[in-house]
Amino acid sequence: MTAKAGKYLNMANLTVEQIGYLPRMKAVLAWQHSMSAPVPQPPTRMQRLVRRPLLLILIASLVLHLLFGLVLGSWKIFSILTEDTVEIEVVPPPAAIQPQQRAYTMKTMRTQRSTALSTQIPISVDQASDLNLPKIDVPKPSSNPTAIKARGSASGIGGIGGGTGASGGFATLFGNTSPLAGALEGHFIDFKQDRYREKAPQQGWMDAGKDFLRSYKLREFRKFFNAPQKLYATHFYIPLINADEAPRAFGVETLVEPSQWVAVYQGQFRSTQGGSFRFVGTADDILIVGVKGRTVLSAGFTESNPGKWKADTEPSFLGPSVSQYLPKLTVGDWFKLAPNEPTELSVLIGEIPGGEFGCYLFIEEKGVDYETTQEGRPILPVFKLKDFSRSDIEQINRDGYPKRLDGQSFGFF
Repeated sequence: MTAKAGKYLNMANLTVEQIGYLPRMKAVLAWQHSMSAPVPQPPTRMQRLVRRPLLLILIASLVLHLLFGLVLGSWKIFSILTEDTVEIEVVPPPAAIQPQQRAYTMKTMRTQRSTALSTQIPISVDQASDLNLPKIDVPKPSSNPTAIKARGSASGIGGIGGGTGASGGFATLFGNTSPLAGALEGHFIDFKQDRYREKAPQQGWMDAGKDFLRSYKLREFRKFFNAPQKLYATHFYIPLINADEAPRAFGVETLVEPSQWVAVYQGQFRSTQGGSFRFVGTADDILIVGVKGRTVLSAGFTESNPGKWKADTEPSFLGPSVSQYLPKLTVGDWFKLAPNEPTELSVLIGEIPGGEFGCYLFIEEKGVDYETTQEGRPILPVFKLKDFSRSDIEQINRDGYPKRLDGQSFGFF
């Protein structure tokens, strides 16, 4: 008997009443089955977030930014509350670097002196014989050509800080304190101090000078102390003097020791007729001339010269007899000047070890037949940018060295 036939036979043996209960029994069994099956739970909030990754990333980013802002804000507030109060101390500038105030004081003193002299009451007598005046012996100025050998304060040999220039400034052996027509502007540099006067620079003149001679730009000296006062020079015939007169002329004698300094003069010059020229000179220690940014003369002590320029011929003629150590005259390179054409000119002078300083600069024109001395040295004109004043002539002639003062003026006006 098959399973299907047995099923029908069993159902045939059921009573009518039992057959009526079959649908209800199926319903009960279905309910019991449904009750025994697990009831599905709704998803939690975290599950819903996991199913949305973009929303989760945004929330995490927001939380990180809030934490970072909180930490940064707390640190800033803490640093403000704990910051120390800074006291600023203003240091007044030294009196030695106030040339305008010094000039004003000197002018005021001269005005007071002239006023006092003009208001003096003259002495009147009936007869000149009634007034006994003591005899005053006025010493005559020395005419000895070697009087310049008496070294010391330059005020005794030409007026460092004395007298006035044509434009109202004070005349010194290193130039005038106020601009002069046709003059070169001079800058004083000290290689022992940095620009703030706080410490000694790592480089000195030999290193910085080498850089300067490549370009003739003053920016090569910007790391060193530069005197605020500028001087304006029209010639470079400076007698042998104490090296401390240079810082004094530039108004920094209380700030600069008289060694390892240079003065750089720059501007323009010209020749009215034009021609070919060359500079000739000597110095203790340094005298360097550049035309159009090119070295045409380097005179003085060679061990203090950082450049590569060399003279074509060995120096053979002596300079002024002011010192047995003054080097012989060095002859420079020829250069051409067009008539009345302004040309860049730089003159650098300086003293390295200290002690004494002096420089003597002449100019020679090609084709001119100059008078010569007994030893055969041509008597050259002193290089000048304007005609010499009477005091300049007296000062330059004191050393008794044969020279010409009537040469042409090369100032560019």
